Amino acid sequence: MKINITKESFLEGIQIIQSGLSGRTTLPILYNFLMEAQNGNIKLTRTDMEMATIHNIKAEVLEEGSITVPLKEFSDILKNLPSDKEISLETDADNKLHIKSGKSKFWVIGTQKSEYPIVPEVEKDETFSVKAKEIKEMVENTIFSSSTQETRYVLNGLLWVNTPEKFEMVATDGRRLALATASPLQGAKNFRIIVPSKILNEMLKLLGINKPGDDDFIDVSVSSNQISFNMKETTFISRLIEGNFPNYEQVIPAKKNISFKADAKDLLSSTKRAALCSGDLGGTVKYSLSVNSLAVTSSSSKMDFSDEVKVEYSADEFNTSFNPQYLIDVLKIIPTEKVLFSFNSSSQPVLVEPEGKEQYKYVIMPVRA
Repeated sequence: MKINITKESFLEGIQIIQSGLSGRTTLPILYNFLMEAQNGNIKLTRTDMEMATIHNIKAEVLEEGSITVPLKEFSDILKNLPSDKEISLETDADNKLHIKSGKSKFWVIGTQKSEYPIVPEVEKDETFSVKAKEIKEMVENTIFSSSTQETRYVLNGLLWVNTPEKFEMVATDGRRLALATASPLQGAKNFRIIVPSKILNEMLKLLGINKPGDDDFIDVSVSSNQISFNMKETTFISRLIEGNFPNYEQVIPAKKNISFKADAKDLLSSTKRAALCSGDLGGTVKYSLSVNSLAVTSSSSKMDFSDEVKVEYSADEFNTSFNPQYLIDVLKIIPTEKVLFSFNSSSQPVLVEPEGKEQYKYVIMPVRA
């Protein structure tokens, strides 16, 4: 294999496949990535056996071939090469990758392609396109509520449900829930799948780099146990999560006996201040309602905090307490000026909704203070 390429385009590709690399593995080969050169293109592949990232880069391919190379070491070398010089890559018979840029020369020991795990292509039982900006917004507004505990594996992903009436995305960790609703996916059949948070986080990182426009789409393919996302030169492939997702519709409060409306930014700022005095894990923030006023309080062994936020409320006095981080996670993504809180009682879940944005709903379990 012999290639000439610019540092900038190669470094971007390496950063894309590097971001999702798992640090926990017993297979040394998984610390490598696969590089294949053919027809004026370099194909970079990285997998940790749960998920794979594939990225294609245009290059001057003088001699076709392939090799796997330690990702971290190669990335460190690439970052420190001169920016104004072309990079030359060449393999030899001993699976060494020779790297040259200007007067700088490196060589790295690699392995042949046959030693790298095969990344299976997704059987395209279901393929559809979604607007990149819309799917990005839906994921960003729900994924924070998914679980990170390995013991609750079925909650380590987002439930995607497509019906003739709507498309829903749901995340929950058992103590809170986030729901995003949109129009049915055009060209897609009815489906109900659990998409790992890991692949969705990688998709968000890429979309953060590429800044999709209004006309940019993501091609999604779904099989019985896999899903793939294709965005221009990059493809993410992952296994789906198997299991029974909780009945989220039963969790969303249907009745709203008590409700108040507040300025989202004001309430977020006050809750953040309260969180500073709520103590370590297990600390709470208390919301106490009276006519047109919300008292926000917290305390720990070393500090106390109290504040007052103007709200629209005209019923009897009402008190409830929450994990402050759950409140902050929701309030910081509210896209509207006003936010609506609805309760049945102090011990039942609260429904949080952006005013005028009915497609987003958040449910938070209160905490016994």
